[in-house]
Amino acid sequence: MTESRWIFVIDIIKKPGVLNSVTGVFTNWGIDLETTMLNDLGPEGSNGKLILSFACTRRKMQILERTVSRFSKVVALQSYPYETQELRMIAACQVTLDYKAEEKENIEIEYLKRRGDKQVIYITGTVADVDTYLKPMMERKEILDLLIAILTV
Repeated sequence: MTESRWIFVIDIIKKPGVLNSVTGVFTNWGIDLETTMLNDLGPEGSNGKLILSFACTRRKMQILERTVSRFSKVVALQSYPYETQELRMIAACQVTLDYKAEEKENIEIEYLKRRGDKQVIYITGTVADVDTYLKPMMERKEILDLLIAILTV
């Protein structure tokens, strides 16, 4: 079976061990997480959001989806193919001051801040588009620092 890339957006009730429980399911199935993001604002017992990206077969994704959604601290789980248009990614990249980002269709680039010999640029678009855009930058070691967020729209 062919592996595809997936994203889970999970609404959770924040309690100790929730993140470990969820990621443990992936470990048990031998699936590496590519990205893990946790909105950890607010006190224990409040709602939070956990976003995971990973690659596996559709069958394994469905098993993971069923298993994770059954946890008592999971309020809701939405699964998306990695190429979905429903999610957006924003990447804040620190690059050298002389770096000029290459314009691409479906990607928005904003030069945000300059400090000393560095600048910060925001790159936004679909998860797959931004990921594809960042790969050559990382391979060429043009990114000095990177912060990525996946947003639901």
